[in-house]
Amino acid sequence: MPTTHSLPPARRDRDRRPAVAAAIVVLLFGAVGAALVALVVLDPAAAAHAPGASAYAVADVEPAPELSLTDQDGEAFTLGDPGRPTLVFFGYTHCPDVCPETVGVLTQAVGLAGPGPQALFVSIDPERDDVAAMKSYTRYLPDWLIGLTGTPFEVRTNADRWGVKYATVEAEPGETGYGMAHTSDVFLVDAAGRLRARFPFGTPPETIAAYLGDLLREAPVADAASPGPASATSVAPAPTAPPTTASTTPATRMTPTPAAPDATSAPPTPAPATTPPSTAAPAAAQLLPEVVSTSVWAREHAPVILRATDASGAPLDAGDAVSVQLVRFADGTPVGAPVTATAVLPAGERRPYFVVDLDIPDPGAWRLVVRTGDAEGSVPVQALDPGATSPIGAPAPDIDTPTLDDVGGVVRAVTTEPAPDLRLSTTSTADARATGTPYVIVIDSSRFRVSPACGRALAMIEVLVDRWPNVDFIHLEPFRYQVVTEEPVLDGPITDPPLNRWAAAWGLGDATWPATDMPWIFVVDGQGIVRAKATGIVGTADIDVVLSELLGAPSRPTS
Repeated sequence: MPTTHSLPPARRDRDRRPAVAAAIVVLLFGAVGAALVALVVLDPAAAAHAPGASAYAVADVEPAPELSLTDQDGEAFTLGDPGRPTLVFFGYTHCPDVCPETVGVLTQAVGLAGPGPQALFVSIDPERDDVAAMKSYTRYLPDWLIGLTGTPFEVRTNADRWGVKYATVEAEPGETGYGMAHTSDVFLVDAAGRLRARFPFGTPPETIAAYLGDLLREAPVADAASPGPASATSVAPAPTAPPTTASTTPATRMTPTPAAPDATSAPPTPAPATTPPSTAAPAAAQLLPEVVSTSVWAREHAPVILRATDASGAPLDAGDAVSVQLVRFADGTPVGAPVTATAVLPAGERRPYFVVDLDIPDPGAWRLVVRTGDAEGSVPVQALDPGATSPIGAPAPDIDTPTLDDVGGVVRAVTTEPAPDLRLSTTSTADARATGTPYVIVIDSSRFRVSPACGRALAMIEVLVDRWPNVDFIHLEPFRYQVVTEEPVLDGPITDPPLNRWAAAWGLGDATWPATDMPWIFVVDGQGIVRAKATGIVGTADIDVVLSELLGAPSRPTS
């Protein structure tokens, strides 16, 4: 008879509907030039509930966001009106898994659809992915795949337009370099430059191929037999005007066919085109600010982490006086007074971060005007609705999260991570509160992957445990499950996972942030007050900079 482990009655949720999620390995793609092979693994149960083809379609078909960067040949590139179906994805050449897997999926999809489409691989790691690196990376890839890069400011600006988030994640101890956490969706743009679909990581190549086939029938590509980087899209950069809501392409080029996806029947998809456009091309006297925070919150006195360089690319110094003015995105009207930023230099960093606490009245698009001396620059920012999540500035939930001692040392009863760092399961939130110790709680699951970012927060946070010996790092599995013969078994469907009472106490699972939005990280100070929080794509700086400011790491006010 299988052995079942669960939390003691005083500290567990009732178990009701056990269900085992089946793992599915989707595909291998063949060699392209050199031997390039990648394995795509889907979320165990997500494939069983995969959406229909129309679910990937964008509900409101509008011009795609602007994309103006430099290709692997050093030529200026603007997406504009591409004249062929175009797949767009953001990644980086040092990516060990998601990016090569995406290349493999797109290779199969284009092979199934036939000649004509192109793909754009936009680097989110400009520090390493310069033109030469992109040229080397794309050398053995299909000639219809174009690599794009730019300066850090240009890359961030373009990613913001598409609603793409990314953050640097430090390498684990003993490893070199760093990784990038990033949005892994693939966007589909039609021949007239309109955004038509958005495919999450793990979408089968057959589905993408079906969309490509529909678009090829709508607007056949004249030179489909020999697509390549020297396409009509490699032109001088277009001006960075805000995207319009009407297509600039004659409607005759976009006559729908009966086989085209039914965009009107698809559920709403967050449209990257609604992400605020960037500022105009930087002038010599401008600052080039960048928002490092991966989650910026409205209606809370919340920290926002920034970095900035001057027009030459030189970073600001920690001694520079920096102020930030919140303005409305639509008309530039100031909201409140300028706020002085604090320079923070975490251990091992050479470039300072600047932290500013802002009161953003409402969720949506805003702009930050950053000034130092007589220089200024602005950057768009998307403020998130905190919903019912524990507010920044308020006491953390008065709960006692489970530890290894509470479950008799049964590791799988407190973590589903394959190779867990057990230091994250030895202290409860109640223990930290009782001793007045600051803590970071990571609400995430490796086994029950309900979002592409699941598991990444755990891998990232393990880098910080040794750096912050006076901080308690706590891992909390978010869902109710049992352990049956060493296997975690979810108490419900993966499409509607049941939150346990500890995760629910943090305000998760409401209409704004349902249980399928994971992971979450909350930073709590020694007085038990929530000082920061982040969800989804989270970078090392999101936590490290906040802790550095709270605990007196080298930092000082900028004025």
